[in-house]
Parts: sequence; structure tokens; C-alpha cells
Amino acid sequence: MKNNKIEQLLYKKLDGRISEKETEKLSQEMANSEELRKTFRQISELRKQVSQNAEISFKPFFEERLLSKLNSFTPAAEFITSWTTSLALSFRQVAITAIIILFILISFNLNNGNKYSIENLLGISNSNIEYAFDPVDNLMGSLKL
Repeated sequence: MKNNKIEQLLYKKLDGRISEKETEKLSQEMANSEELRKTFRQISELRKQVSQNAEISFKPFFEERLLSKLNSFTPAAEFITSWTTSLALSFRQVAITAIIILFILISFNLNNGNKYSIENLLGISNSNIEYAFDPVDNLMGSLKL
């Protein structure tokens, strides 16, 4: 408990808010302890470096810019934006793949027929309704090898 009180006095001295009585007590403790003097020097040096670098590391109006970004941050809007972007990217890949497959099928159908026509383009065969619903013709057609 005593070390904690001495440490608090040390920080009070560094902050400049220490009474004369506390100053005397701290001076006595520092005279008796090399470790306390070393700690005091380390903390003083650290505070000095931080205070010198603090002004250089932040641009002007840092607090205002930070607060405006924090106030304008909407996680739902950001999620929707990222989701729609990924959806558009996925759709683009699927669309390109579908176009390639469609091109291959159209090329195959056009090269399969004797003439270039819409029926060959879409792969439609010339058959009448009787042939489509006649079970004997369908059975015989499926048995032909």
C-alpha cells in the first residue's frame, strides 16, 4: 500500500499538483530509494517525448474530423453497400459464363443443321403434332441406335 501511495505522489509531482507536505515526503522516499529515482526519470522522459511528438503526429482539427467520422458512421449502410457490390460482382461473373455457354450452344446448333435458320439456331426440330404424341413412333425412335 505504501508503494502505491508513493507512486501516486510521484505522478502528482509530475502533474504539478502536489502540496509541500507531500513534496517533503516524496523527497525523503526518493533520497532513500534508487529505484524510485530511476522510475521518476523514466516517467519524466516518457512524458517529455510524448508531449513533444503529440503536436507533430496529428494534423490540425483532428478532434473535429474524428468526431464527424464517428457521427457519420452507419454500419447498416456500409453493410448494404458492400453486399450490393459483392452481388454485382457475382452477377457479372454468372452473366459472362452464361453468355459464353449460350454462344457455344448457338454455334453448335447452327453447325448441326444444313441451313442457317431460326429453327437451327434454337435447336428446334421439324416435327408435327401427330409424331410428337404417337407412342409407337416415340418408342421406335428411342430404340434406334
